[in-house]
This record gives sequence, structure tokens and C-alpha cells, in this order.
Amino acid sequence: MPRIERRKRRTSRKSSRNTETSKVKVYMPYKNKEDIDVKRRKKKSFFRSKKNRSESNSNIRRRSKFGNVFFYIFLIFLFVGLLYLSTLFITITREGDSNDNGEYEYVIGLEKVPVYPGSEFVFKNSMKEASVANFLSSGNSAYRLPSGVSLDEVFEFYNKELTSVGWTFVLSVEVGSEEMKSGEYWIKDGEGLRIYSKFNDIWYELITETDAMTGLRARVIREVERDLLLKDENSQDLLPDYPWSLDVPKEYIISYSVSSFENMRSVQFQRIGTEEKTIVVPVGNVGSDLLDNFLRSYIEILNEEDGTQWGITNTVIMYTDYGQGLRGTISTEGGNHTVLVIPNTYDKVMYVVDSNTADDPFLEYILDNMKPQGLKQN
Repeated sequence: MPRIERRKRRTSRKSSRNTETSKVKVYMPYKNKEDIDVKRRKKKSFFRSKKNRSESNSNIRRRSKFGNVFFYIFLIFLFVGLLYLSTLFITITREGDSNDNGEYEYVIGLEKVPVYPGSEFVFKNSMKEASVANFLSSGNSAYRLPSGVSLDEVFEFYNKELTSVGWTFVLSVEVGSEEMKSGEYWIKDGEGLRIYSKFNDIWYELITETDAMTGLRARVIREVERDLLLKDENSQDLLPDYPWSLDVPKEYIISYSVSSFENMRSVQFQRIGTEEKTIVVPVGNVGSDLLDNFLRSYIEILNEEDGTQWGITNTVIMYTDYGQGLRGTISTEGGNHTVLVIPNTYDKVMYVVDSNTADDPFLEYILDNMKPQGLKQN
């Protein structure tokens, strides 16, 4: 067969096959609805996750912002605290430097006597009372020491500080001395100073230079002579049921009477052959009023009894072995009386001791020797 015909036949067969193939229907694969929903959900979840990530980043930024705010606040407080501590340190340092330069807080009522650090004026809450003013004006003062401070520490402080302000140490007398009053003695510009302990407080007393050099020996001698004069083997006692105990010399007559305070008894001592009288009168309950007011109550009693007009001339705070008291002078046209206001720890009553004699040694004897019941006498 000729070559041309064979080519024609092959070409016709190919075209016929192509024609048959073109007549075959072509179908697209079936898409399941569930698959479409899954894709949609995936698409939505993708956008949702982007939104969540955006919200999460926003929260992180918000928390970071608040964290920064708190951090800056903390820095501010830290700076203020450091500034306060620095200021406090500088203040304390300056106070220390001022003490080194001789600048002190001085004892109330006394010039150029430094206050022991941390101590407190005993009568700070009664500064307006006349008795406290008189106590200070007479050259006395008293401070309550901080807890745990010993007397040795106090004297060590004054050995350094008093010297730096011009005082000269002259004498030290121990407690229990029979010839001198206990304490540390100093002198300056012709004046004496005694610093001593009383009722766990520190007391100050301005005295003469001579008294400082001798440790108040003259005062002790006067007290001993008075006691020997008034107290002997033939002394008499107060009634055993009376709130006070006292050995009374035989030269005094003892008499009792009913007082206006709760019908309690007063006692009077009159020296035989003289008009010298000393009376002990209850006036009120301990702690119920000010000391000066107890004395005013007593004056009212006197004015009612004899129709006179008594008044308080002066008062001074004092201390006894059983509590704080008062010493003073009351006056009328007829003269002056020396009075004491003292507490009794036995019946919890305040008493006025009234002497009609100036510088009465028996009044001093009472102050030293009359004790509340239950206390051993010296």
C-alpha cells in the first residue's frame, strides 16, 4: 500500500477517536456540605483567634501599664522614705553637734544645769500650781528618769556635762551617811548644787557654796539636835487605832477631837506651859483633789470655826517617804502658821499639819517621825 494512503488512514483513525472523546461528559467532583461548613468554621475560627489574640495583647498591655504605674508609685515612696531618713539623720547629728558645742536643754528652774537625756520633769502637768512655782523659785527641781537608767549612769553624765558648762565637782556622799546628806556636790560662781536620788527620780537643789563643800553637814547636825531634844525614853504614843503612829515627848499634851471630814478624828499637840500648838486634821481622800485645794478646804474650816479670814501665802511641793505632799504658809491678821499637806497610806486620807509657831522644831519632828500605821518608825 502506498505510503500516502497509510498516513491518511492513521490520521482518520486519530480524528475519529478524538471525536468520541469529545462527546464524553465531564463531571466535577461532589463537594460535601459538611466539608464546606468545616472550612467555613475554620475560616471563622481563624478570624476569631486573631480577634482573641488582639484582645489578649490588649490585656497584656493594660496589665503592663498598671504595673508601670505601681512601679513608679513605689519609686516615689522609696524616694520620700530615703529623704525622710536622711533628714532625720541630719537632725540627730546636728543635735549631737549642738550638745558638743555646749547647747543643752536645761533643768527647769535651774540655770546652766543640763537635763539628763530622756528624763521628764516630774511636775510637768501641774506647772500652773503656785506650789510648783514656789518649789522651782526656791532652787529645787525634780526629773523622772527613763526606765532602766541607773544612778551611776546619771552621775557619769553629769561628771562630763557639768564640767563643760563651768561647774566644779567637790564632794560625793553615799546613801546612808550619818554626817552628811547623800548626793553629788558641785560649785560655780559662789553657788552650790546638790544632785541626788529620791523615789527613783533625780532631784536638784541649789545651796550655798559652804553647804556644798561640807555635804550639808550643818543641816544634818540641826536635825540630830532636834531629834535628841524632842525624843526621849519617856515619850508617849498615839492611840493604837489612830491612823498615824508617833512617839510624842512628855512635854506635849495630846488631845483628840472630831473633824468635819467624815467624823474622823483630829489630834492636837500642845507644849506644856506655852501656847505652841500643832494640829493634825483630815481633809479629804487621797487623789480626789489637788494638793492646794486640800489646803483651801482646811482654810474654809478655819474660817467657819473662828470667823477669821485665812489665806494662803505660799506653798511648795515636797516629798515624803509615803507620797507627794505640800509645805506652805497660811496667814491672817493675827499672824502666820506653817502647814503641811501629807498623805496617809493606811487610811488613804490627806491630812493638814498646822503649827501656830514659826520655825517650830516639833513640826519638823512630826514630818520626820510621824508614819502611817503599819510602817516601821525610824
